[in-house]
Amino acid sequence: MIRQIIAITLKELKVLWLDREALALLFAMPMFFILVMSFALEGVFEAGSKGHPIEILVVHQDGGRLAEQAIADLKRMEGLILIETYEGIPLSSDKAEQLIGRGVYPLALLFPEGYTEQILKNANDPKKGKAIVYLISDPAMNLQLLATVKGAVQGAIERRVLLARIPQRLKEMFGTLGGTEGQLDNMLEDPNISERGRSGVDFIHTFPKGFNAGRRPTATEQNVPAYTIFGVFFIVLTLASSFLQEKKDGTFQRILAAPLSKTALLIGKLLPYYLVNLIQIAMMFCIGVVVFGMKLGHLPALVIVSLALAAAANGLGLLVAALGKTEPQVNGLSVLLAITLSALGGMMVPTFIMPDLMKTLSLFTPHAWALVGYHDIIIRGLGMKDVLTEVAILLGFASFFFVIALWRFRFNE
Repeated sequence: MIRQIIAITLKELKVLWLDREALALLFAMPMFFILVMSFALEGVFEAGSKGHPIEILVVHQDGGRLAEQAIADLKRMEGLILIETYEGIPLSSDKAEQLIGRGVYPLALLFPEGYTEQILKNANDPKKGKAIVYLISDPAMNLQLLATVKGAVQGAIERRVLLARIPQRLKEMFGTLGGTEGQLDNMLEDPNISERGRSGVDFIHTFPKGFNAGRRPTATEQNVPAYTIFGVFFIVLTLASSFLQEKKDGTFQRILAAPLSKTALLIGKLLPYYLVNLIQIAMMFCIGVVVFGMKLGHLPALVIVSLALAAAANGLGLLVAALGKTEPQVNGLSVLLAITLSALGGMMVPTFIMPDLMKTLSLFTPHAWALVGYHDIIIRGLGMKDVLTEVAILLGFASFFFVIALWRFRFNE
């Protein structure tokens, strides 16, 4: 019996060794997944720390010393990077909003003209003509991270406002400023004093012009598009396996004997899977609407992003069918691509907490562009013309996959 077990074991090892590509995928799949997820999750609990600072654009329209002092204080805060210029030019409010709208930066801080003058002018009565500071954010930014950054920025600004007003109040009360400057920092440690200082400035949170500022993103609006994209790309396994099975059964060769072009054959084979993808997308978004009350935004824009997404998924499926020679190879490669690209593209881990290298790599996945397109529509409230870039890039991925697949596809094997 032991000899029989050993003989069967040796036979199976030989079978595995003959399909070296499938054997390699068994090791590559968990290895790639561990690497991608470990790097991607590196910043989950560190966003806003020294190792993973948050970048904030600064628009300084005031020109006064209080705004400059507040900016200097924020620059000294660990976990924040303040950016006052873009391509060597001082930022304007329009440019900052444009950069946030394009997803280049998540936040901008705007000190409007007359900020310093307003604070000093009404030092005795903070409720009379409050100074205003604007925090402009991407509507798709994570709420927990936004709240943390907002609190830190607001606290630093209000502390500087209180520092500017205390000397004038002390002067009126005691008729002198002598000896007060060195004691101000200690006075600010009193939480009651800090709270009273909060009436000195209005801290207004808003969104870039043209974006949907009427509501905030929810977990549903983040998760439904992400996991819809994740599910759509699992068509790769079904599609590639279908091609392989038909070749094994001889069905594909019999179809080739019919009087039709190879292009027509492939389109006819892909069309059912394309329709399945569209039905998948429709069902997932229906669940979001019916169960969670999710708002879909501009429907025509949602449709064209979905059409382009399904095309990219089918293109990748055809590419795997062209590259895979055996069932284990097809299965391993399909799962590897589906999971790794989803993780890298921000389906499992939001890209804003990823290291810079991972953010850059995510741009080379169709998943990331599809998610940006859906967020533009559902969260940011944008329309069809605003998602044409994402649609074009998704179609570019689809075309690239199709071209490589047609080049490598073995019709006669």
